[in-house]
Amino acid sequence: MSFLYVKCYYGPCNTFHNNGHKPQCLNGLRDGLQHLGFRIDLLPVDFENYCMLEMCGHEIFRCNIKQFHFNTTGHRDLVCTRAIDAVLQSAVKFRRARAYLWFWTLTEHEMFIRRKNFPVDHWITKIKYEKSVPCKTCKQCCNIKEHQRQAIED
Repeated sequence: MSFLYVKCYYGPCNTFHNNGHKPQCLNGLRDGLQHLGFRIDLLPVDFENYCMLEMCGHEIFRCNIKQFHFNTTGHRDLVCTRAIDAVLQSAVKFRRARAYLWFWTLTEHEMFIRRKNFPVDHWITKIKYEKSVPCKTCKQCCNIKEHQRQAIED
């Protein structure tokens, strides 16, 4: 999952006795995040007055959808600027966590596997197959009895 991908779950907004999904409330948030290079998907849900931002499977911001200003730009809406800041901070934290995990994986590989006294990895490059000898010679060298030899040949 990319750090530049945000899912926004929003519910129907109950204003003036009208209950319906209003993605126009999220125009400022969508435009602000797209301007910063994020990809945002607006996904309607059935919870009333609900808005939640998800990034990499984690909830990063939640609020009431009524708190967003209807059809305004992101820098004029205080809740929208807080949501954009939460997305930026979480993107930094996810990048930091990825770098931290990568660093520890690298050091574990170098410290515990690639040491001086650790056994060397041996990889088979080519396998030479020789022709097998007939079973008559096995009777003499391997001491195989006659009924075992016939079971092997069958």
